Amino acid sequence: MTGNVVRLVAMEIKNIKNVKYGKIDMAQRKRGSILGIYGQNGSGKTVVVDCMVLLKCLFSGKRIPAHFFYYINSQSDNAYVKYCFEIRTDAGESYAEYEVELSKNGEHSFCVSGEKLSVRNYEEGKRTKLTPVFDYRKEEKEIFRPLKYQNYFEKNMESMVALGIARQITEDYNEEKQRPDVGSFLFSRKAQDIFAKAKGDAEKIFGVSSLLQSFGIYDLAVVENAHYALLALNLDTIPVNIDWTNSEKKRIGGIMLRLTDVNVVAKEDFPYVANTIEQINIVMKSLIPEIKLEIYNAFDKLMENGKDGIQFEVITMRGEAKIPLLYESAGIKKLISICSNLVACYNRESYCFVVDEFDSGIYEYLLGECLGVMQEKAKGQLIFTSHNLRPLEVLENEFLIYTTVNPENRYIKSAYIKNTQNTRLSYLRSIKLGGQKEKLYDETNIYEMEFALRRAGRVGLHD
Repeated sequence: MTGNVVRLVAMEIKNIKNVKYGKIDMAQRKRGSILGIYGQNGSGKTVVVDCMVLLKCLFSGKRIPAHFFYYINSQSDNAYVKYCFEIRTDAGESYAEYEVELSKNGEHSFCVSGEKLSVRNYEEGKRTKLTPVFDYRKEEKEIFRPLKYQNYFEKNMESMVALGIARQITEDYNEEKQRPDVGSFLFSRKAQDIFAKAKGDAEKIFGVSSLLQSFGIYDLAVVENAHYALLALNLDTIPVNIDWTNSEKKRIGGIMLRLTDVNVVAKEDFPYVANTIEQINIVMKSLIPEIKLEIYNAFDKLMENGKDGIQFEVITMRGEAKIPLLYESAGIKKLISICSNLVACYNRESYCFVVDEFDSGIYEYLLGECLGVMQEKAKGQLIFTSHNLRPLEVLENEFLIYTTVNPENRYIKSAYIKNTQNTRLSYLRSIKLGGQKEKLYDETNIYEMEFALRRAGRVGLHD
């Protein structure tokens, strides 16, 4: 095996936004897998993306955005997510579950009130018992459980102090900024540094958590719809993923390219930027043949930090015409931005690419062709939400889930649909006639819409 492989296989969500409960299972193949999420507006599609943003923050050891306070269901004080993974290394295969609980901790504050990591190994074709290796609960006096692992670290006072500080981070509050400033206890830098030094049975904590942290930093990419709202507004930056080599071990996933001004990157990083532009051009040529990106007017420049850098601009070429990237459509800029993520997802088995509203700004036939290619040959995992029904004509039924109107059971696989059927028509028929385990759509009435529009137009008018 050339590297470790971590694959998301399931998620369980409780009390996030309007999802009181939902469970999602990823279809697994020897190569890649796709998960397309469909449903009406406000039915919980983006919640899956939000949970992946949360996972990225936790595994990367970053702070959870303060607005996650408002993601905890308004009728509950706690929210919970469980992520399930299959892990393959040279040492063998294993299964891991990571559970996290967020709790309201004041009027606008929240904390990580619980984290649990459990592992099951596969030995000679048999599964061992799922066993916790790390279990933190806010209300407990122990720093973490199991106690046999905590007892190991108690022998060193410096280790216990560092773990106590790491635990405090999970429930911290920034008084100066008046907002929660919390992150993971398990995946914080202080905790990981301590766990990395453990010997004996306590090594299991770092053995599993380090694999998951590496996945979160290097192999998990999440693109929220807000990224592309910025593109539509023609703001002057565009996010681009950089596929750093393993030897580089950058703790960033990409860079922000300026559209209206020059870019300056470290000289050592410039070859990776150039390779990424080349990757994008190879893919873009197959999608939109007449467009080519070009690095324009690159030259050496001393950076503000005193290091050597390269200054350059990025333009598009249409034939002989040079066009500033700013003036391309939002759809073109979106394709450019996610191309390198698609390349990584296609070629890397451990890569997981999550996109909200994948169809936004992309021609529906092109969207279907792209997903068809990813379904057949991609090695990684692609999770996306969409309103466009074209992918239902392309993807196999096992790669699709649907949101329901029942907040207690938000996500279901479609029943009674075979891969030989037209999934799009079957889905529309289910909306109209039912036949699924849960109702998929809150009925709308065209006459009520007409009356509402007419009535709203009279608001504020004098008779």
